[in-house]
Amino acid sequence: MKDIHLKVLLELMAHCRRSDREIAKVLRVSQPTVTRARIWLETNRFVSEFTLIPDFSKIGLELAAFTFFKLRVGGDEEEYAKTGDRARDFLKRNPNTVMALRGEGMGSDGILVSVHKDFAEFTRFMRQLKTETIGTEVVGSFLASLGDTNQYRGLTFKYLKEYLSKES
Repeated sequence: MKDIHLKVLLELMAHCRRSDREIAKVLRVSQPTVTRARIWLETNRFVSEFTLIPDFSKIGLELAAFTFFKLRVGGDEEEYAKTGDRARDFLKRNPNTVMALRGEGMGSDGILVSVHKDFAEFTRFMRQLKTETIGTEVVGSFLASLGDTNQYRGLTFKYLKEYLSKES
């Protein structure tokens, strides 16, 4: 990745609604340079989507849930594949799951991040998760109120831009 690609990516992370012309002005390069860099980033899949981050509580979502799970699949590749298929099917039917990652820690090897309208919806979600994703065991969940005004930092990428800028 060239330096201009990183600079354009960082600007888009912080302000994805900026035009190529506005980004060019900030970076002190030409607008066609920014356009070529943006197209390169999209073509090479450095950018998966352009989106906005709403105030979740204002659109009727009360809870964010961080659910930790453990895969309980033996060494059989076929059984492992079936578990993966069931998990992908579950995720397709639950678009409120905004992230699902494999990892390591706290006795878990995966995490689901989901948002919910209320606790009752979260309870239904968990019941469905436990019954439909055979081969996994829910280790625990951490719930956070999305309407709490005393949060430390909501979901944003503008600080990630600062972090990545220091790395380069």
